[in-house]
Amino acid sequence: MKTLEELQAFCEGYAQGLVNERAFYGTPLSNCDDWVIWGGYDINFAGAEYSQHAETDTDLRVDAYKAGWVDNIGEPIHSFTIKGESK
Repeated sequence: MKTLEELQAFCEGYAQGLVNERAFYGTPLSNCDDWVIWGGYDINFAGAEYSQHAETDTDLRVDAYKAGWVDNIGEPIHSFTIKGESK
């Protein structure tokens, strides 16, 4: 499993990619609900419509679970919010 620092770096890069993609297509980041498997984690990126921790339309909540979970996802191993830039 990757370290917390590696996870955070990956998530920040992934979030920037989401911002760029959604700006191109005119899709709001607030309705993001993406799942990615990376580095031994099953990672959820959730915008403000899906997480109370994403306080603005440019924030993304990250919850990382152990990859390969079965039946019960349980509590996240790591959780943090990536704060977006306000316009």
